[in-house]
Amino acid sequence: MKLNHALPAILVATAVAAPAMAEPDCAAAAASAQPMWNVVRSFEEAGGVVRTAKVTDEKCYEIYGTRNGRKVEIHFDPATGAELARKED
Repeated sequence: MKLNHALPAILVATAVAAPAMAEPDCAAAAASAQPMWNVVRSFEEAGGVVRTAKVTDEKCYEIYGTRNGRKVEIHFDPATGAELARKED
């Protein structure tokens, strides 16, 4: 019986929990986007190793790789190449 009362609270708590990294929206910047390889090259020149590079649904450039021995997930502005968000493991 007590489980029935706890279940709604658990569902609300999990639904409210934010994702680990909210993805930025780059749709406006996509119109003047530079080639993705420019961002990849800059990442590699800064000591990063690219595992995967892609364009997100929000039109940002996203790189999964390693930098300084740590796994990273980084979102970049496609127009400027500026880093918008980073998640490190």
